[in-house]
Amino acid sequence: MTEADLKKYMPEGWQGKYPPCQIQVDAEGQLSHQGAPMVHPRILAEVFASVSLEDGHYVLKMDGKTCELEVEDTFFTVRRADLAGEALLVVLNDDSQEKIDPAGVWLGDNEMFYCRVKDGRFPARFSRPAYYQLAQYLEPKGERYVLRVAGREYPLAKGEPEKA
Repeated sequence: MTEADLKKYMPEGWQGKYPPCQIQVDAEGQLSHQGAPMVHPRILAEVFASVSLEDGHYVLKMDGKTCELEVEDTFFTVRRADLAGEALLVVLNDDSQEKIDPAGVWLGDNEMFYCRVKDGRFPARFSRPAYYQLAQYLEPKGERYVLRVAGREYPLAKGEPEKA
């Protein structure tokens, strides 16, 4: 396939390093292909297993080929958040569960919560339901908020916290 052939598959104004996958991920973590929801479990599992983050761009590497995803915010989203002792137990849009450190939760410019998942390789945005589940553990402290988990306070930073 020539570069001219590839152009017809490029979204208008495409600036990606790789050709587009024609897979979109909305802010709530729903995947679609050319506007149609992706629902086949095996295909979704393969996409989730094959994604990586390179220089701020989400790419799929499958069968020796690389293409770029069109991601509205983050590829992974937190669908559910509950307390699990001194950690937060989150369920992601790939149905995996992870324990995250409450100190790693931050507030984005859009006033949504974020954390790092998949061994810290990816940022994840909290979906609206997960946002409200986490918000029940927020308390005002001066002009800011803290997460109260297992009797400890974790200041909610604006922007991703520095790694220790």
